[in-house]
Amino acid sequence: MNNTAASPMSTATSSSGRSAGKSISFAAELQSMMFSLGDARRPLHETAVLVEDVVHTQLINLLQQAAEVSQLRGARVISAEDLLFLMRKDKKKLRRLLKYMFFRDYKSKIIKGIDEDDLPEDKLSGSSNTNKRQKIAQDFLNSIDQTGELLAMFEDDEVDEVKQERMERAERQTRIMDSAQYAEFCESRQLSFSKKASKFRDWLDCGGMEIKPNVVAMEILAYLAYETVAQLVDLALLVRQDMVTKAGDPFSHAISATFIQYHSSAESAAACGGEAHSDAIQPCHIREAIRRYGHKIGPLSPFTSAHRRNGMAFLAC
Repeated sequence: MNNTAASPMSTATSSSGRSAGKSISFAAELQSMMFSLGDARRPLHETAVLVEDVVHTQLINLLQQAAEVSQLRGARVISAEDLLFLMRKDKKKLRRLLKYMFFRDYKSKIIKGIDEDDLPEDKLSGSSNTNKRQKIAQDFLNSIDQTGELLAMFEDDEVDEVKQERMERAERQTRIMDSAQYAEFCESRQLSFSKKASKFRDWLDCGGMEIKPNVVAMEILAYLAYETVAQLVDLALLVRQDMVTKAGDPFSHAISATFIQYHSSAESAAACGGEAHSDAIQPCHIREAIRRYGHKIGPLSPFTSAHRRNGMAFLAC
């Protein structure tokens, strides 16, 4: 499938051509999300704006891809099936999405169980709609699975190494927090795009689309938006770690020199030098993370996405 995705390196320095969503910003929420994912307690606003641009650009292009798939199916809306189809080649991220859909169903079941305690018995039979997300995913993957690989994911209990690393990082992060900082951290971990569904829909300008995403598709898009933020933070932290020269390691100087040479422009110098003493992720860390992610070489090559659009690697799928 073709896509006209702009390079993330171009979105790193300019707004990504938003229309109706231009005046809507998630920068403040992103700062809190980034803190909960491993950034400093007060993430830089300019870094959050850059992350917002990257996430917005990638989701808009993902929506365009999904709309094309939906049209080919003859559907009137973008549904979960279209997004699952786009993610089918990246087994790890698809497995992660399926687990998310399972937990969404589980959460709905719990809420519905609480609500049904107040319903009369004659209405209980008509209120059964549990596991709808799992059923959508299972029915669709069954229709396209020729080898059984995709359906096997529903029974797969493999430990997600990326999620495990994030949890371990969060545990290390909280060790040095006082009660006020920990309360703020916990509140930040509650944030998601799905909790601001109306704002999220306007941010993506879904109202201006000819083929619009349905409710379940919007849930998946909100999940993918958060995962994109998380992956950007993961990779930016690796980049920042590479920039620190280590005593007794001659190669660490070479890594840092390469990074400095790549970011030799005045803008990058201001971005990195102006906040050199801050523990916060810098815009240059995000740019370098995206650059490395887009190449199948170097220390980030195992994380390179299976989907590439005109040289741009999609972080979401």
